[in-house]
Order: sequence, then C-alpha cells, then structure tokens
Amino acid sequence: MLKIHLSDGRTLSFDLSDPVKAKEWLNLVRTTGFQESIRGMTIQHNGSSYSLSRPDSFRHLWLFAEHLEPDLNAKFKGGKRLVCQADETRITMMIHESSRAVRVSLSRTGTQCYNPVLERSYNQ
Repeated sequence: MLKIHLSDGRTLSFDLSDPVKAKEWLNLVRTTGFQESIRGMTIQHNGSSYSLSRPDSFRHLWLFAEHLEPDLNAKFKGGKRLVCQADETRITMMIHESSRAVRVSLSRTGTQCYNPVLERSYNQ
C-alpha cells in the first residue's frame, strides 16, 4: 500500500497492484500542483513501513512510486519502488515483495531534461 502525505495534512492511499488505483495515482502524480504538494511517500509492506520524505533546498524535484511485477525468468520477485529526483541527484528505494529487505541507492544522474511521467521539459 502506498501512502502519500500532502502539505495540507491529508494522506492518500493507493494500492499500486490494482490497475485502477495505479492509473489514478499516475494521473495525479503527473500534475505539477500535486507534485508540489507531496511531502512524503510511505510503502507499507509485510508489517513494515518504508518512508521517503521530500528533501529541502532543491530547485527541480519530483517524486514517484511504482509497482514492479515479478519476472521469474530474471529471478526478480517483484516489489515497489519509490523514486525522488532532486536536481541532479536521484534516490531510489526498492522494497522487495518477498521479504522485509529494502535497497536504497543514491546516484548523481546529471540534469534531467525530460520526464515522461510529467510530460514536460526541465530546460526552460
């Protein structure tokens, strides 16, 4: 279950494994106003909560969450992924479906010029 914490104090919930709820989430997260109102995201899985807060002091920022289906040929058991792109830095949290394990990666991606989720260019 994905929980989105908003600046007005509300918390929205989305079951990303449900195609209808996943589409609802995608439609919301694509809008600039909604992106600006996100203060954090939490995945609740196997009795644990994994949260990613909105970082301060960045010019361009977007947050995203997705459900990843298992791929048995690649020995991938599926899970949920939280992503925060902040200027030239990206943090990704992969919450594995079959365990309480989480993998966190931080990378310097360079300037992101195009985001297909937001459908806009950052070089304006």
